[in-house]
Amino acid sequence: MLCELLSCANMSRLILTAGLCLMIISLASSSMLVCYFDRSAETRAAQGEFTISDIDPKLCTHIIYTSADISSTNELVPFNASDLIDYKSLNRLKTRNPQLKTLLSVGGVTFNIQKFSKMASTPTTRSTFIQSAVLQLRTFGFDGINVDWRFPGPGDKQAFTMLCEELLGAFEDEGIQTYRQRLILTASVSAEKAVISASYEVPQIATSLDYLLVLTFDFHGPWENVTGHHSPLYQGSQDTGNNIYLNTDYAMRFWQDQGAPAQKLIMGLAAYGRAFTLASSATGVGAPANGPGEEGCYTGENGFWAYYETCLYIQRGQIEWIAKQEVFFSVTEDQWVGFDTQSSLAIKVSYIKANNFGGAFVWSLDLDDFRGEFCNQGINPFIRFLSSELILGAQKVPEIMAWELSRYFKPTSTWQQI
Repeated sequence: MLCELLSCANMSRLILTAGLCLMIISLASSSMLVCYFDRSAETRAAQGEFTISDIDPKLCTHIIYTSADISSTNELVPFNASDLIDYKSLNRLKTRNPQLKTLLSVGGVTFNIQKFSKMASTPTTRSTFIQSAVLQLRTFGFDGINVDWRFPGPGDKQAFTMLCEELLGAFEDEGIQTYRQRLILTASVSAEKAVISASYEVPQIATSLDYLLVLTFDFHGPWENVTGHHSPLYQGSQDTGNNIYLNTDYAMRFWQDQGAPAQKLIMGLAAYGRAFTLASSATGVGAPANGPGEEGCYTGENGFWAYYETCLYIQRGQIEWIAKQEVFFSVTEDQWVGFDTQSSLAIKVSYIKANNFGGAFVWSLDLDDFRGEFCNQGINPFIRFLSSELILGAQKVPEIMAWELSRYFKPTSTWQQI
């Protein structure tokens, strides 16, 4: 069904009116906007294919290439030889935006974490990795590294701290010796309370890392048996027990409470929706689910829809506003999807500014409507909106994109307050 909807008529623009209270963004800002480039998107079919040539280098302050590998000898290496061509192409983007910073990520959600454990286990193996990292980064023109270790177990907690400390020390020494600007050191870190407590010595790693990219998404998803938004800003009205911790606000505050400075915390934003197949006639948050939704036509993963796949799909659905969590979901037949639009992003940007966080990062560039063909919102509407508010900081009330209810929904459709 989702694939068939890709041929539907274009969607119109509308300013959200009564029933949705927005925080107005009007303060100038110089916040970071970090954007991930997912190398796997280069192999997608047809209109889903995304390569480095599709990147607008002026939209983001930092671009992270994901991802590199760790060899059996504990060295930082590319996953395959063709990645070296990508390294050069990505860093050539700096000729079009000299202020752009590029980082090379190592690890990720599908990475074999035993490689991290082995590499970080002794001073000798850490040193081998660090020396190879400095060489790789400088050879190909990267400005830093992103350590995406998901997630250090209790036995690796101190080793992760030592890795961060020794990376920083090596970067500082290399910068002094070569008269170059020091390499940037970042890490992608969990947003779940239990994992944070088990995996990190927060004050120590916060001292070593330049930025901590907090993975404030996938709090819920179709691996659960009830519907829930994957990236809520706040606790929901139905959240009880440990679920009260599964929201962006709690995660960001918990990192601060444990000793991480606000300016070093970068909040994660997901340019995708998480979809469920409903198991009954109930359609609200917490409705019974029967597994993941349909696969995205181009992304090809059940229950995972790129922003462009989502915004086309929901043309024939009813959009609902989750008031307490300040995010959206939509239902079409038996498909339930949680997602962000520019209106919920506006609230999240206000939240970032109000709390003096360092900025936001987006997973990922290829999931936006990068050709402007699907959502009728122009090219890169998700990231371009964030760029205009976080980087440019225009002194204006932002124009919020929304769905034209009169064309795509029943006349009686309303914004449900949950």
